[in-house]
Amino acid sequence: MNNETKYKKTLKYLIISIVSSILIVDLTILFISDVHLQHGVAIISLNIVAVVATILGIVAVSRHGLSGSHGKSYLFLTIGIGMWFVADLGIMYSYFVLKVDEFKQISILDALWLLGYVFLTFHLLSIIKTIKIRNHTITITVLSGVIVGFIIVNLVSLLPISDFYINEDLDQVLKKDYAFQDVVITVLYPILDLCLIVPSITILLNIYRDYQHAIPWILASISLLVNAIADNGYTIQFIDGVPSAMPWDLFYIADFIIMAGALYWYNKYHISEHVLKMKNEK
Repeated sequence: MNNETKYKKTLKYLIISIVSSILIVDLTILFISDVHLQHGVAIISLNIVAVVATILGIVAVSRHGLSGSHGKSYLFLTIGIGMWFVADLGIMYSYFVLKVDEFKQISILDALWLLGYVFLTFHLLSIIKTIKIRNHTITITVLSGVIVGFIIVNLVSLLPISDFYINEDLDQVLKKDYAFQDVVITVLYPILDLCLIVPSITILLNIYRDYQHAIPWILASISLLVNAIADNGYTIQFIDGVPSAMPWDLFYIADFIIMAGALYWYNKYHISEHVLKMKNEK
């Protein structure tokens, strides 16, 4: 069996595993009629898939090391998803122990999510440096449309806050629903979402046919794209004053499952072959 045949076979089973896992977990959550139980199961499921992805990231960094652009890329990716996992762990602790639903308020956990965005953006940019932008016209056209549409949607969603600030004195604003720190953090999320969306789409539009490298890059980009869409949807709900974990939890769960698939491929093929090559050079 040659390498391409081996990659295609593994890819087929990996896609089946990813799609099946997402459907099983998300449909199980959707079929739960009790809202509180549904939310609890979603939080637990989210933390399980998050810890799996984080462990696979740690394994990848440990096996590959920090040398070269790939080493830094794995490190940025692992730190980013690790921060998101810790934040999700904080949500689980707050919900089950403190009886507080952190999804409905801005908290210290948001700092972990925001920092996670920064490292994951670094990861995507490090990938872009290693690929060739072949379709400049198509890439610019698609990105321009996405950015314009994204900005319009988010400007419309920010109208409740802007109206509130225009019609109220600052002293009154700080006493009401939109605290200053809430506004700053809420505005940061769409900006950081765009920082994930733009490089993710760029990678997907210009990836070349190289199973060893392309498959995990595609999966990681799709994963972060799914997360950015979900985060933006949740942010819009938060601004509207009706924050809800559903259906966005389902997207976050899918995000980590897809990311786990990407990291599995990294470990199975790219890093394994890198380790073998390093041993042969000694």
